[in-house]
Amino acid sequence: MRVLMVSKACIVGSYQKKLEELAAFPDIDLTVVVPPLWKDERGALHLEQVYTDGYHFVVSPLAFNGHFHLHFFPALPKLMRALRPDILHIDEEPYNLSTWLAVRAACSVGARSVFFTWQNLVRRYPPPFSWMEQNVLASVAYGIAGNQEAIQVWRSKGYRGKMAVIPQFGVDPDLYPFRSPRRLDGAPLVIGYAGRLVEEKGVDLLLRAAAQLDGDWTVRILG
Repeated sequence: MRVLMVSKACIVGSYQKKLEELAAFPDIDLTVVVPPLWKDERGALHLEQVYTDGYHFVVSPLAFNGHFHLHFFPALPKLMRALRPDILHIDEEPYNLSTWLAVRAACSVGARSVFFTWQNLVRRYPPPFSWMEQNVLASVAYGIAGNQEAIQVWRSKGYRGKMAVIPQFGVDPDLYPFRSPRRLDGAPLVIGYAGRLVEEKGVDLLLRAAAQLDGDWTVRILG
């Protein structure tokens, strides 16, 4: 089975471990398309090539790089015609231009499409994004969600296809082995946060909530 995955997130080296694991299945012929870099509010995040064994790794430039809703891979239709995949996995939300264009290209070669979503809030978008969203939902064969709330969002928007909750990349147990909590009697409660230090993550809410706790506690923030 030929699978074409399109993902700007997979420019991060540690995320590519998942690709090697997928490619290890004997019935999977995997090709992954990534950009050479992605621009966001933190600057330019450049491609790392760390886990690239067992599958085809294609680096292709993006149009409108840095624009979440508008970026896309201009070379994708040509690549789709050359590879003629059975499955297209587009690692983007259904309302983005890149998703709509990729799904159209997949339909033109008879490939079935899969999208990924983190969207856990019901948001209504103006045209043309609302049109693209509905067209994608009517065309794809499967949806992968990062959380249960995202499934509820797309059900409320009319998607009746199959969906499953599969966190996007997970944690590599070889790098981060599980350790049982070892909290000594009388030791303060430790509350941890690991992630981006930006307003939308709500770290300020965590601190305000912690301030209302009784007893000894410590908040550790890594970002």
